[in-house]
Amino acid sequence: MLTSHRQGVGVIAVLEQKLLEVEETSQEYLARTLQKVHSRLSGLFTKFLDEQIRAIEDTKVKINKRKGTIAFIRIFPSFSTALETMLASAEGLDIRETVNNAYARLNKTMFESLKVIARENPSAATNSGATMGDPEDKEALNYQILLIENMNHYVEEVETKNNPVLEEWKDKAAKEFDEHLSLYLGAVIRRPLGKLLDFLDSTESHLASLPPGTPASAIAERASHSKTTFRRLLSAYDSKEIRRGIETLKKRVEKHFGDADDPNISRGLVQKVLDVCEGYYENVEKRMQSISADIYDGEAAIEWTRGDVNSSFKK
Repeated sequence: MLTSHRQGVGVIAVLEQKLLEVEETSQEYLARTLQKVHSRLSGLFTKFLDEQIRAIEDTKVKINKRKGTIAFIRIFPSFSTALETMLASAEGLDIRETVNNAYARLNKTMFESLKVIARENPSAATNSGATMGDPEDKEALNYQILLIENMNHYVEEVETKNNPVLEEWKDKAAKEFDEHLSLYLGAVIRRPLGKLLDFLDSTESHLASLPPGTPASAIAERASHSKTTFRRLLSAYDSKEIRRGIETLKKRVEKHFGDADDPNISRGLVQKVLDVCEGYYENVEKRMQSISADIYDGEAAIEWTRGDVNSSFKK
């Protein structure tokens, strides 16, 4: 897949350059001969491209193998790099537009096929939307993991060499990566921080709906958000519990992303995910401090700090 006929592109580029030179002379026979060869090679490249599109669309992945980088995503970076190297001086030639159109077709097919592969299990298909359904749904989580791994591989490995089509698809891959990483994070973070997040979301919702002029402390008058309730919640999420939750989260992220085909890409991806997790914890701490100060006059002390978070993620 995507491994043959690459040299033909370079030959076509040379032919087109020669045709431009011959057309400026009176060598009609040579021009016709070169044009015939060019037409034949262009037809072969079109046939090759159609075959690759069908092969990508027909790619099947066994359920127990549905993780890591899918073959066509793994191969495309070296394929495009080889073509761009051959076409370094092909600006203004027809082959340049031909290859750019091929990139557009291939990438559209790859991205669509990847999602088909990721959602082949019914539960993954029904729970792959914005809310992820049940955050502990394994297949829904695997959907996000597969897309994160493959979009990360594309972003890390595709060298655009200032090609506008490749830059466009690399940008799309980066956006897909961010979107699915956000959904993944929303799922895995609930295991260590679920009750705390529920309380934060509820409290912030009440704050937003307070009538004008009503002090934030009025929320503490509700039984569900009393000072006693808040202190009980804080005691359940002391520094020891936060460290334990982070350690479990780190192991889970390592399990999900730590065995990619390329160890360097794998390590980099694990670190990317952990950096986002760390930022999420820091934001939770900031939200907690704000609620403590605004509603409870800072009397209920939060037992963990951003320093605890930083040190736990760096272990």
